[in-house]
Amino acid sequence: MSLTILSLFIAFAGYSVQNISQASQKLGILKMKHSKKKGILIWGTATAGTGFSTLILLLAVSLGQVSLVGAMAGTGLVSMIVFSRFILKDSVSRNEVAGVILILISAVFIGLFAQNTSQTVIEIRLLSIKLIIVSSVYIALWFVFLRKKKALCITLGGFAGALGGFVSQFQKISTSATVNGHIVTSTVSGAGSVINFYTLFWVLLSMSSMIILQFAHKNGRPLHVIPSFSANFILVPVIGGVTCFGEQLHPVQWAGVFIILIAVILITIKKEQI
Repeated sequence: MSLTILSLFIAFAGYSVQNISQASQKLGILKMKHSKKKGILIWGTATAGTGFSTLILLLAVSLGQVSLVGAMAGTGLVSMIVFSRFILKDSVSRNEVAGVILILISAVFIGLFAQNTSQTVIEIRLLSIKLIIVSSVYIALWFVFLRKKKALCITLGGFAGALGGFVSQFQKISTSATVNGHIVTSTVSGAGSVINFYTLFWVLLSMSSMIILQFAHKNGRPLHVIPSFSANFILVPVIGGVTCFGEQLHPVQWAGVFIILIAVILITIKKEQI
């Protein structure tokens, strides 16, 4: 099994743990109304699970391409839906079933056309500029829509997703060796101070994303928050992998990325239950 394929399997596991933990966090909050101790225990365990998922994704991105790991972000919803159906006993909509099928098919094709690529140079400066620009735009929109609840929660969801999308890119840098300020290999190096800085930075980005997402859920409905979050969470690392990490995607993989994106949005639209 190639490292690229292995990274896709690990990414699926990481996003599965992440999405199931997020669903369990909501369950814990609901349980607190009836049993505070039990609710706190579930919520605390689930929160620890979200942190653990970040470490799994760190391993995935260290082995494979940022763009492909980012594209797999929607696959965790498959595990979350199975978890919700059989563990939480929630109903499943036709849209969710269709979305799951599309995600699984797309993930298979992304894997079939995956190739190992040699890392040459990572454009750290360009990546930093993109982070500043994207953050500035979302912060500006945050103030513009401060009194418009629906637009605000869409903006906050998108901002949280974008920051989450940058996490995997800085994770890649934190597991790479540096020479004269440029990344030239995808193996772990002893350049401790540099790696520690980027590790600290992606942890900060991850925490910021989680906090902003909580604000988004507090201010609006999941129907408005999740599509915006997911779109940014998938597209930001995919585009970043191509523009800042010199990665290339096969046309079939590009198609798979957008089908997963459509499937994620489809899953969030609640219609007829089955």
